[in-house]
Amino acid sequence: MKLFLLLGTLLCCPIFGQPAKFYQESQNNAAANIDSSQQIADVIVKSKIPVLVDFWAPWCGPCRYVTPIINELEDQFKGKVLFLKVNVDIHKVIAAYFKIMAIPSVYILYDKTVVQNLQGVQPKEAYVQALEDVLKTSREKPVSSTPASPE
Repeated sequence: MKLFLLLGTLLCCPIFGQPAKFYQESQNNAAANIDSSQQIADVIVKSKIPVLVDFWAPWCGPCRYVTPIINELEDQFKGKVLFLKVNVDIHKVIAAYFKIMAIPSVYILYDKTVVQNLQGVQPKEAYVQALEDVLKTSREKPVSSTPASPE
């Protein structure tokens, strides 16, 4: 049910603006741009691997501390985790869906479900431990091929 609410909300209320940074699996590990909240939601929903979503804003001082950590994690977990950076000022629908009240906020999703949530600036080890826990769980539980059933 939550999946349908997210997709329905994003279809009815698209917000365009500065694209989110999307770190996709590629040979050169270059960042691609995603133009809308709907496209961000599609990437999250269709991902077969865990997704780390970093909610940030350009004016946020603490976000500047988290960015280099996330960049290091991207290199460390290349091909195992998909990384998204979502500007909360531009993509307000997704920020509202995840109930972002403070930034930086890092969410880790697997199989369309939030499995970890790290608020504020955390040491790199906290992010590494969270990702390793999610990867361990993802090996034990394969991604479901059907949409989540309504609650």
